[in-house]
Amino acid sequence: MVKRREPKASAPKPSAEQIEAFVAGAEDGPPIPSTQPITDVKPTLNQNAIRDYKAIRVPFNEYEHQQLEIASQLSGRTKLNFIRYAMLKLAKEMQEEG
Repeated sequence: MVKRREPKASAPKPSAEQIEAFVAGAEDGPPIPSTQPITDVKPTLNQNAIRDYKAIRVPFNEYEHQQLEIASQLSGRTKLNFIRYAMLKLAKEMQEEG
């Protein structure tokens, strides 16, 4: 058997004074934060943070993939870890030069 449901009583409608008070409160509300960037504060990044920020797909040809496999086996690292290690090492060297 189908149970019929009756709508609940609606909330009382606000008076004109309540509406005006609400609008006045909205106009005097908290200030909107500035959209201009703060230039003198540098963010501190955690080098051991979870790797969920960005992902890229890097296509390799057969020679490059073979070299990656050999290098990762010689270094005892996974292929992905070897790529990260090499990228960070090269980036550090370039920053020290420049």
